[in-house]
Amino acid sequence: MRVDEVFNLASTIEPLNKSEILPLSTAVGRILAKDIIANRSLPAFDNSALDGYAFAYADINNPLKIKGVILAGDKSSYKIAPNECYKIMTGAIFPDGADTVVMIENEQFDNNGNLIVPLDTPQNNAKKIKGEEIKSGELLLSKNSKLTPANIMLLAAQGISYIEVIKEPKIAIFSSGNEINEPWDECDNLSIYNANGFGIISALNQHGFKSEYKGILKDEISSIKDAIENSNDYDIIITSGGASKGEADYMNQVLNMLGFEILFDSIDVRPAKPTKCYKKGSKLIFVLPGNPMSCLLAVYIAVLPYLKKLAGHSDYILESQIAKFKGNLKFKASRANIVIGTAENGEFRATNNNIYSPSMIKPISLSNYIYISDVGQNGICDNQEIKIYKIS
Repeated sequence: MRVDEVFNLASTIEPLNKSEILPLSTAVGRILAKDIIANRSLPAFDNSALDGYAFAYADINNPLKIKGVILAGDKSSYKIAPNECYKIMTGAIFPDGADTVVMIENEQFDNNGNLIVPLDTPQNNAKKIKGEEIKSGELLLSKNSKLTPANIMLLAAQGISYIEVIKEPKIAIFSSGNEINEPWDECDNLSIYNANGFGIISALNQHGFKSEYKGILKDEISSIKDAIENSNDYDIIITSGGASKGEADYMNQVLNMLGFEILFDSIDVRPAKPTKCYKKGSKLIFVLPGNPMSCLLAVYIAVLPYLKKLAGHSDYILESQIAKFKGNLKFKASRANIVIGTAENGEFRATNNNIYSPSMIKPISLSNYIYISDVGQNGICDNQEIKIYKIS
C-alpha cells in the first residue's frame, strides 16, 4: 500500500464512541464530545477597557465633576448626571449615562479640579459592551473541536470547570523477539537492548497519547496468543519485530487464528516497508518493523494518523510545511523513499546526505523533519520546493 493510501485509509476510521469528563485544567489537546452553548454573555456587563474617566460624550465640551471612583469587582450601581464623570478602572462596571472613557494618561483638570476632556477623544472610546464578544445562548465551541489553550480560556470564562471529551484509545505496547533485553537488564555485547518499545511510547507521548508498556513477547505462538487475548480491553495494540516476511512471523499466524482482518501488510516506502495493520471490530493491531529507524518512522506515518482519528482529531496527518531542499539527492524510483533531515528558516537538508541503514538510531535522532517521495521519483534537486513532515 502506498503512503497516501495509508493516509486515506486512516480518514475512514471513526472516532471511538466513548467519552469522559475531565477537569478543564487537564483537557488541553483533547476533542470535545458535544457542542458547548454559551451560558453567559462576554463581557457579562458593560465595562471599561482601560483606566480613565467614564463620561457622556455629549458633555465633551464641558468641565466634568468627578463623582468618585469605580473599581474592578465593585458590583454597586452608579449613574452620572449631565456634566459628571467617574474615575474608572479597567474591567469596572460602566456607570449609567456614560458612553465614553478618556484614558488616564490624557487627564487634564481646571482650577476647580473638574476633568477637562481632550476634544480628540472618540465617542464610545474604551467602552466594552455586554455580549459584544459572545452572546448568551450562542454556540461557543462545536463538537469535535480541539481544546487549545485559548478554547480552555473560553470555557473557563463561562464558569465551566469540567468538560466532556472524546475518550482517547487505550493503547498497549509490546516488543517482541527472543534476542531483546530490557534496558534495566544486564546483557553481554552480543545481545540487543529494547530501544523500540521506548521509542514508540515516547512518540505517542509526544503527540499526547498515553500507553502502557506490556513487556517483551517471546517468539512462541502460545505466548503471543495469550498476550493478545489478555489485552481485550485495549483499543490499540502495537508490537515491533516479527513484521518482515523473512522473520519468524508468529504474530501474523496468531492474528489470523484470532479472526483479525489485515488492512495492509506493507507500505511501499523505504524504510518502514514491513509495517502491518490488522482490524477486528473497532480494535486495531499494528505490527511494526524490528529495525529501530523503520519502527519509529512507521509510528509517525502509519500509527499516529489512526490514533488521532480514533481520538476524534481532524488534523490527523503529521504537521507539514513547504521548504526548499538544499543539495542534490538521488534515490530509487521504484518505491517511495523517506528522506530524514533538518528544517530551518524554510530550508530542508538531508541528514548525512540521507545515507543510513534502517537499523540505525543516531541519524533520526539528529533529524526533525522527513520528506516522503512519490513512487517514480528518482531524486530531489537543489532549491526544489518540497512538502516536509515534522517528527520532533
